Amino acid sequence: MHEQAKRQETLKAVLDYFYQDNTRSGSHSRYNLKYHLVWITKYRRSFLIGDLAVRLKRILADIAYEYGFKIIVHEVMSDHVHMLIEARPTDTPMRIGQILKGISAKKIREEFLDIIQQHIWKERTFWAAGYYIASVADGITTEVVQEYIRNQKTETAPHALFQTEINNLNED
Repeated sequence: MHEQAKRQETLKAVLDYFYQDNTRSGSHSRYNLKYHLVWITKYRRSFLIGDLAVRLKRILADIAYEYGFKIIVHEVMSDHVHMLIEARPTDTPMRIGQILKGISAKKIREEFLDIIQQHIWKERTFWAAGYYIASVADGITTEVVQEYIRNQKTETAPHALFQTEINNLNED
């Protein structure tokens, strides 16, 4: 009987772990997948400001909603975009990047072509070809990335804090 009680306690602990608030459910899975994405404008031109930046942020939120991605935090800088996003296991990081960049480029060009053409002369172009993507674990790493993105526009952006946390993780 003692072994049965111990087994029930272990099963309860496992179930509690899988049904924590920080996990999501799929048809056959529990998951907690977050990605830090960064991508730049073509030629790293700095023109994502004002109404264009505000509209781009809204477009990205709409795309994320439509495709079932959850934006935890995102910021549009003058020449790049930072996002911390949660996605399903079926959404590969490559697909997420392609969807966000492809659709946002098409929509923003439709609305702001005159501004874009002042900075990018190549037709049908908006973003540079590549992007940065990293998986992010829960806990301090997610919080540090959130703070890093939120503070991008402040004069004391926590680059040193972000690097310190990375160094601490590497030491462990």
